[in-house]
Amino acid sequence: MIGIGIIGAGRICGAHATAVLALPETRLAAIAEVDEGRLGQAVQTYGCKGCADYREMLQDPGVEAVIIGLPHWLHREVTVDCLNAGKHVLLEKPMAMTVAECDEMLAAAKTAGKKLMVAHSQHFFPVNIAAREFIRQGGIGHVVIATDTWYKPFHDGARPAWFLEDAKGGGMWSMNGSHMIDRLCFFLDSHVVAVKARVGNPIFGLSTDMGVALLEFANGVHATIMHAGYRDGVNRFEAEFTGTEGQLRLSGDRGGGSGFLRSRDGKWEEVPVPPADLPLRPGVEVRNPVFAAEVREFALSVLEDREPAVTGEYGREIVAALTACEDSSRTGREVRLD
Repeated sequence: MIGIGIIGAGRICGAHATAVLALPETRLAAIAEVDEGRLGQAVQTYGCKGCADYREMLQDPGVEAVIIGLPHWLHREVTVDCLNAGKHVLLEKPMAMTVAECDEMLAAAKTAGKKLMVAHSQHFFPVNIAAREFIRQGGIGHVVIATDTWYKPFHDGARPAWFLEDAKGGGMWSMNGSHMIDRLCFFLDSHVVAVKARVGNPIFGLSTDMGVALLEFANGVHATIMHAGYRDGVNRFEAEFTGTEGQLRLSGDRGGGSGFLRSRDGKWEEVPVPPADLPLRPGVEVRNPVFAAEVREFALSVLEDREPAVTGEYGREIVAALTACEDSSRTGREVRLD
């Protein structure tokens, strides 16, 4: 059983905390949070030690690993501190603000000899796993083109202040664009080698609220991304893949999708997807099975001394593609990645 500390008691903390409490491989050792009221509520809710400063948590030998759920601009500093303190790290996506920051974090993990996993949750949705396997097995032949579309409300008044500042990693592109690039890499089993994109804030004039991108993958597939945080619109979350022998669609109102459809005789046919099968502590319910699966993979990578399913190197690839799209938008030109 691994003692896990959580840094940041924001909106993602509950999903992580309940996952840690539900899994037989983990125990919740502490939560660190600078906001006194939020920290008190978290400690009361989850029954663990509370720390006003994450550095205090890092001195606790009972904390062997940490989950970092902080604003994007704090990822590099806190992750490096945790690794230097000898803690394994599960870090919320996107990994960092820049590729250079990712490299610092990877170097710290290598020096410390500790695991660094990036929480790209799309890898743990049962529907995504099923769709990826369907593609791998040739269910639509060789993939030719793909597209990922996501329209959702943006400025609803519930966003934290930093989310409206691009300089701190705010905006829809860093939060959801990273999901969309990751989804495509995951489904296509390949990495991005070139992009042409337009990223901006024409709707609200605040942090990025739209992104359009054409991605070229190493395996020759081309894919598009269409993303916007609208002022008034209709929520749409959908991905489509066209191959030499058919089509596949994932659609739904929530991240990860809720529907898996395949083409058959000119119509869409639903493909059943079994729920996640997770070993949980007796009598314990998990708030979100996807986060539980993610945390379990992190814990097992530590216990089994192996690379996690979503490595820091992979997280760096997503940041490289994400920021390449921003560079392309600034220059108006295609950007090729190394």
